[in-house]
Amino acid sequence: MRWTKAKLGELQKRLKTAYPDARCALDHRDPFQLVVATILSAQCTDARVNLTTPALFKRYPDAAALSKANLPELEGLIRSTGFYRNKAKSLLGLGQALMSRHHGEVPNDPNALAALPGVGQKTANVVLANAFGVPALAVDTHIFRVARRLGLSTAKTPEKVEEDLCRLFPECDWIELHHQLIFHGRRTCDARKPDCAACPLLDLCDVGRGKAFDPHSGLRLLPPKASALLQPPAPSLQSDAPQRIISLVPSVTELLVDWGLATRLVGRTRYCIAPKWIRMAIPAVGGTKDPDLDAIEALAPDLVILEKDENPKRVADALTERGIPWVALEVKTVRDCLVAWKELGEAMGAREQAASRITALKALLPKRVKRGPRALTLVWRDPWVAAGPDTYVSDLVRQAGYTPIGPDRYPRLTEADLLLLDPALVLLPTEPYRFNARHAAELRRLLPRARVEIVDGQAMTWYLSRTEEGLRCLRPLP
Repeated sequence: MRWTKAKLGELQKRLKTAYPDARCALDHRDPFQLVVATILSAQCTDARVNLTTPALFKRYPDAAALSKANLPELEGLIRSTGFYRNKAKSLLGLGQALMSRHHGEVPNDPNALAALPGVGQKTANVVLANAFGVPALAVDTHIFRVARRLGLSTAKTPEKVEEDLCRLFPECDWIELHHQLIFHGRRTCDARKPDCAACPLLDLCDVGRGKAFDPHSGLRLLPPKASALLQPPAPSLQSDAPQRIISLVPSVTELLVDWGLATRLVGRTRYCIAPKWIRMAIPAVGGTKDPDLDAIEALAPDLVILEKDENPKRVADALTERGIPWVALEVKTVRDCLVAWKELGEAMGAREQAASRITALKALLPKRVKRGPRALTLVWRDPWVAAGPDTYVSDLVRQAGYTPIGPDRYPRLTEADLLLLDPALVLLPTEPYRFNARHAAELRRLLPRARVEIVDGQAMTWYLSRTEEGLRCLRPLP
């Protein structure tokens, strides 16, 4: 496709609409912090860098301190960012060069900045644009991929792609465009599986419509079906709702993104993996049972979301001690989702989204639960662990027309226990344990009278975000 001035203007307009929150993803307070964070971001996610720098800057707050750093100690502080030995040498050299050449200050001259240890042209452009407001358009891996897919450049190197982009777009738009293209690459134009159906630029992209080969993969992408392109308008959101949210519940994280609240998420647990771009865009703060409280506090959230079964009470108590606001949902049954959606909708200022989910689930729930075939849901192996009748998973099974069996909560079961329970149906979700055909065959030999089915684990266990999907996947089972 030939890019005209009008089409380039339309491209920018759509990017502004799609990514109003586009900004530098590296947390920093001054040029020194930004240049250090940018050096660390090489071959590392911005989210990981943001978890590393608070402790680093506490120990080395300025160039003077960094110039005298103990190398092994410095390596230990940045180890999690990868290539830490080379990065530590670059940072030490950076501190020394800033002290000897620039009186401890980061220069705003492009040549002087690019000459610093560990910097180079790309890092210099990032710092110039974000710390000094100097027009620059650094090309990272996301921009390189997106620009070539859109046909904005056919160049083979980031430097040449940068030259092409700078010729096409006004200098006053370079900084904003840099962030918008990065966000588009992270959230929509994924390297392996671009979400062309949801792409706001699809009609401007020959690669997305299958009319040209993808320069990134060398393949021709299948154009999305027309039905997949129909997107409902985004519901209105209240502006006085929490703006810096940390979710310690994987399914709630996915739900908030579905509700259009992704820009408010500033933290998640490492188990919050959906949608997939979130792992690159939102920093992780530990696990669901053992979150990193220092990392949470450093992100300055105005709300942390918990779930009483997912997150221990001690986590809530620790948040209270630190003065961090939190809310704890309780989802033990499918109908609890109705209450939780309403609570979240009111707390987040997303009542329309909550009402939509409540209506959809009510339409799927039976008016009266009938006793059906005896069903046992297993959630772990070595030893066998079941989801008891009093759990959300088993209530989902109950609402789908089966009768959950076994002890309450999550009992460990021996083979003798399984034989005594004598289930008519055994369900093997693919999460949290990765059950497969081998496990199903093992159970069929042990329980020859039972029907054994492998089912979608996320649909069964991700309450709130996939509850309706869970009901639909269970009901077709004979």
